[in-house]
Amino acid sequence: MKTKHLLQLVFLAVIWGALAWWSSARQHATPPTGLGQAVLPGLDLEKIGRIEISSGNASVALVRGNDCWGVDKLFGFPADLSKVTEKLLALKNLKIGDVQRGMTFGTNRVVKANLQDASGHSLATLHLGGFFQRATSERMPWSYPEGRYIAVGDDPKIYLVKETLNDFDTKPKSWVDDKLLAIPVADIQAIEMASPTGQVMTFSRETGTLQMLGLATNEEADSSQIYAIEYAFTHLDFDGIAAPVLNDITTGLVTPSLFRERLKNGDVITARIGKPGSVNGHYVRFTAELALAGTNDVQKAEFEKRKAEYAKKFDKWTYLISDNTVNDMIRPRADLVKTKPPAAATNKPAVESPAPVATGTKPVGPAVKAEAK
Repeated sequence: MKTKHLLQLVFLAVIWGALAWWSSARQHATPPTGLGQAVLPGLDLEKIGRIEISSGNASVALVRGNDCWGVDKLFGFPADLSKVTEKLLALKNLKIGDVQRGMTFGTNRVVKANLQDASGHSLATLHLGGFFQRATSERMPWSYPEGRYIAVGDDPKIYLVKETLNDFDTKPKSWVDDKLLAIPVADIQAIEMASPTGQVMTFSRETGTLQMLGLATNEEADSSQIYAIEYAFTHLDFDGIAAPVLNDITTGLVTPSLFRERLKNGDVITARIGKPGSVNGHYVRFTAELALAGTNDVQKAEFEKRKAEYAKKFDKWTYLISDNTVNDMIRPRADLVKTKPPAAATNKPAVESPAPVATGTKPVGPAVKAEAK
C-alpha cells in the first residue's frame, strides 16, 4: 500500500473516532431542555384569590378573603394561613430537576391544583403525579419519596422536581388547624358537668388531685373515670363543622349538656353539647369567659390577644366533636360513683388472762382474806 493511501486511511479513522466521541459526549452531557428553570415562571402569589384542588371525584377549594383564607367544604372556616403560605411558596420556588421523555401519567391518580385570581380566571394549573423513590436494597428495605413527577397546564412534558408536595390533597381538614383547646391538667381548678335534666356534678382540685364533691358516706369516685374527664380539654380537636343554616333545635343546643372548666387564672371555658350529628360526632358550641390578669398595658394587650383568638374559634362556629371525646364530658353519675366496699369484719378471739405464776407467797385474793378472818 502506498504511503499516501495509508495516511488517508489513518486520517479518516481519526476523523471517524472524533465524530463518534463527540456524538457520545454530546448525548450524555447536554442537559434536558429547561433543567433548573422555574416550573411556574412569573407566578405572582399576590394575584391568587382561589386554589382549587381535585383528584378523581374529590375536590376542595381555598378562597382568599379580606383577612384569611377559607375552606369551601367547611363553610368558609379559616384555613391555616401558615400552611397555605408554605404551599404557595413551594409552588413558586419549584425548579425542573429533570425532563421525563416519553413518560405519561397513564391511568394513575393525579392531583390537579388550579391557581386562579379573584375573578376565577386561571393563572396556572399543575398536575401532580406519582412520587419518585430510589430503589431499595436488602440492607435498606424501605424507601421514602425524594421527588414528584408533575406536568404544567396542557404541556405534554412531564418534569421531575425534588419537592414531594404531598400536602396538596383534597381533605378539607388538612388545610386547617383543627386544635380547639390544649389546656394543661395542672391549670384546672374545677369542673362542672350539668345534664339537660338538671343533674349537676362538681369536681374540685383542692390538693393535688381532682376530687368529686357531694358524695355520700358510703360512696367513692372511680378515679379512672375522673381521669378521663380531667383530660377532656387537654387535646381537643374537631372532626367537622356544622352547617351554619342549622338551628339550635336541629342541633339539640336548645337544651344542651354542659361541661365547664374553671382554670386557676380565672378563665372559664364551657362546652355546650347537643345531639349527635348525621354522620359522626356531637354538635358542640364553645364559649370562653376570660379573666384579666392585671391592668398594665402588657397584661391588657395579652388579654385582648387571647380574647381575639377565642372569638375567632368560638363566636361563629358549631363543631362536630367525636363521640369518644364527648362521652367523657356527658358521663352519667352512675359511671363515676361506686359504693364503698363493706368494712372488714373485726371479730377477734377473746384473749385469756395468763395463769398466776407460783412464787411461794399466797396470792392476795378472796381465799386469803377468808383465812384471816
